[in-house]
Amino acid sequence: MIADTNVAGLSLIVAGAVLVLGFIVVSALRHRAKGQRPEIPLTMRPGPSDQALETPLLLKMQGWGIVLITFFVLWFPIQWLLEPGTNLKQEEALKTESVERGERAVHPFTEENQLGVGCTRCHGNELRGGVINALDADGNPIYAYPADLTTICGGPSTGHPRIFTVDDIFQVITEGRNAMPSWSIRYAGALDDQQINDLVLYLVEMSSQNVPFEDNVCLNKEASDAAIKANAELPTPINPRDP
Repeated sequence: MIADTNVAGLSLIVAGAVLVLGFIVVSALRHRAKGQRPEIPLTMRPGPSDQALETPLLLKMQGWGIVLITFFVLWFPIQWLLEPGTNLKQEEALKTESVERGERAVHPFTEENQLGVGCTRCHGNELRGGVINALDADGNPIYAYPADLTTICGGPSTGHPRIFTVDDIFQVITEGRNAMPSWSIRYAGALDDQQINDLVLYLVEMSSQNVPFEDNVCLNKEASDAAIKANAELPTPINPRDP
């Protein structure tokens, strides 16, 4: 039993001696491989040169510059080509919304239709003429003028002798005429220019469905010029701004 213990202890001593000897040999070989110079810590070693640091960054910036220049060289012409179509779609969308507001405006104001102005009260439910809720000096009912707004863009050819352009429609709503009061805020009315413009666009859209293009003074400049010329040739030309 004692002999076994001595053998085990001797074995441990030998193994420890071998490990120490191995460590000494490896350390000696490492120092010899490095010329017996001590190893410099990483934090104390010299860093890369400015050129080595700046060159990759410069190349990266130049590369991104080329990419961006290429992008804008392609992007600007594409946008320039697409812009007219985009503007046309936006203009059509704005006109459609304006016509819809104008259609709602001609009907009376209600909780459901808070854009209502009530043009139908005087011009009839279908805007073909009606009786104004008022009497003239002789006690007779005042009839709506013009009689039929659904053909107002026909101008003189459809019984609207003072309508030669779409501006005349705007002027009538803005300043009033005969029994019709002015509706513009500028003339003590209740509507701003946008609201009046909505009404005008709706009337133009609606009446253009009933008036041929060749007679439409709102959309056809030739028809408007012809109506103005015919009016100028009358013995007593009509001023569209007169009552």
